[in-house]
Amino acid sequence: MKRTFLPHFLLTFCCVLLCSGSVPFVQWRGVMIDVSRHYYPVQELYRQVDIMSNYGLNVLHLHLTDAAGWRLEIRKYPRLTQLGAWRTRPVWKDWWELRTYSDSISGYGGYYTQEQMRQLVRYAQAKGVTIVPEIEFPGHSEAVCAAYPHIAFDHAELDMSNPETFRFMQDVLQEVAEIFPSAYIHCGGDESATQKDAYIPSIRKLNGIVRRLGRKMIMWDEALTDDLADSSIVIMVWRDAQYGARAAELGHEVIMCPSSYCYLDSYQDAPATQPETMGGYRPIDRVLEVRNVLPKERLLGLQANVFTEYVPTVQLLEYQLWPRALAVAEIGMRRNRPLQRFRKWAIHVADSLRAAGVNAFDLRNEQGQRPQALRKAGHLARGCSVTFGNGCRYSSIYPASGDNALTDGMQGTWNNNDGRWQGFCCDIDITIDLGRERTVSQVTLPFMQITGPGIFLPLAVTVGFDNGAASPMHQALDGCAPNAVAAVAGTTPYAIAAYSYTGKTRTRYIRIRAQRIARGGWLFADEVIVR
Repeated sequence: MKRTFLPHFLLTFCCVLLCSGSVPFVQWRGVMIDVSRHYYPVQELYRQVDIMSNYGLNVLHLHLTDAAGWRLEIRKYPRLTQLGAWRTRPVWKDWWELRTYSDSISGYGGYYTQEQMRQLVRYAQAKGVTIVPEIEFPGHSEAVCAAYPHIAFDHAELDMSNPETFRFMQDVLQEVAEIFPSAYIHCGGDESATQKDAYIPSIRKLNGIVRRLGRKMIMWDEALTDDLADSSIVIMVWRDAQYGARAAELGHEVIMCPSSYCYLDSYQDAPATQPETMGGYRPIDRVLEVRNVLPKERLLGLQANVFTEYVPTVQLLEYQLWPRALAVAEIGMRRNRPLQRFRKWAIHVADSLRAAGVNAFDLRNEQGQRPQALRKAGHLARGCSVTFGNGCRYSSIYPASGDNALTDGMQGTWNNNDGRWQGFCCDIDITIDLGRERTVSQVTLPFMQITGPGIFLPLAVTVGFDNGAASPMHQALDGCAPNAVAAVAGTTPYAIAAYSYTGKTRTRYIRIRAQRIARGGWLFADEVIVR
C-alpha cells in the first residue's frame, strides 16, 4: 500500500525548523486517538501517522479499550474481541443507554489483530512516531466485564479485590508489551467510581507488573498521590493543569493534556456551524494557550486528545484534529511564533492536507467567539445583589463568580465551563434587588443547551415584580424568531436561547424562576440583562 503525501508537506516543515533555529525541547509531542468509541480501519491510522510525522508530532497514543469496545486481539482472552469488540448500536449515545454487546455477524465494531498492530508500529517507527497503547484499569471496563464477568465489579470496573484481575492484567500486558516496543504503557486509571480504598494499592500493584515488563506505566492524573514512592508512574494531566506542577513536585514525569486546552472532542468554532461534539469550545488559539500552564520541571511532553463518542467517521476525526493538533507541535518544537504567523502557517498546512484528501478544517471560515462574551454588559441590574429561594443554589462545580455572577456584567462564551455560565442541578428561583424602584421595560436571561453532558434549556421561565404577578418569558434562539426554541429544547445538541420579558413596569425586585424539563439535568444561566 502506498502511503505518501505531497512532497511540499515535509519541505514546509523543514523550512519552518530551519528558519526558527529551534530544537525539540519535549520528548513527547503526542496525539491521542480513541478507537474504542468508534473503530477506524487500520489503514486510516497509517494516514494519521504520515501527517504527524510530517509536522513534528512523534507519539500516537491509541485508546484501545473502553466501555464501547475492546480493539486489540489478546490471544489468551479471545472473548475480549469475540464479544467486547462488537456492540449492538453503531451510534454511541444510542448504545450508551443499553451498553450491550454482540458479535461480528450482527454487531457494530471491529478490532486490530496483533500482526496489524506490529506492522503499524514498524511503519510508524520508520517515520519517527512511537505508538503507545492504552489498556484501561480499573474503570471504563464494561467490555471486559461482559466478556469475563468473574473479574467484574458492578459490571463496569475490574474487581480490585480479586487476584484473578491481576492475573488477567499480567497476561494482557504481557501480550501488549510483545506488540508495542514503546518504553511506556498507559493503563488508564481515570474515573474509577467505586472501590475507593482499593484504588491506590491496586495502582501500585499494577505498576509492579508494568515495571517487571521493563516498561514505565502512564496513568491519568487520578493516580496522583502525595507519596513520593509512586513517582515512577508517569502522570498524564487531564482534569486541571494545576496537577502538572503538583506531579512534578512529587517526582513524576508529566505529560500535559488538560481538557480545557487539549481535548479536541470539542467545538473549534461557533457551535451552530460545527458537527455535534461532546461540548466545550476550543479553537486553535485556545490549544496554543496550554504553553502558559506547563510545569517548569519534569515535563515529558504534551498531547492533543480526541475522544470519539461523537466522531463516528475518519472524516470527522480529521476535521477535529487538523489543524488544531499542530499547536502541540508548535509548542513542543519551541517555535513560539506570534499567533497570526502561526495561524497563517496552519492555514497553509490545512490547504495542503485538503489537497491530499484530508478533511481539515479551514480557518479562513472561522466565525470565532460568541460576540456577547467580548464585551461587558451594561444594564440596570449590573452589580446588583442576587438571592436564591426555594432551595435553589448554583453548583459548587460551576459557580462562575459566585452569588452575584448573574449580574456581574460578564456574559458567557460558547463554553459552559468558562467561569461565566452558572450551573444549577435544580430549578432556578432567584430575586434581583435593583437597590431602588426603577422603570423596567425588558428582562432577558440566556440559557445554554449541550445535550451530551446533560445540559438542557428550561421547560419554562417566568418573571415577577413587586406586585407578585408572574409572566412567562418568551424564548428566542440566537438569530431566530421568538418561540423557535420550543422545538429544540432537550433534543438539539447545542443551543443558546434568550428568554425575555417585555412590558413597562415600576419595580425594585425582579424574581425569575426557571423549570427544568422532565428528564432533569443541568440548567446553565448567563447574565440577567435588565433594561
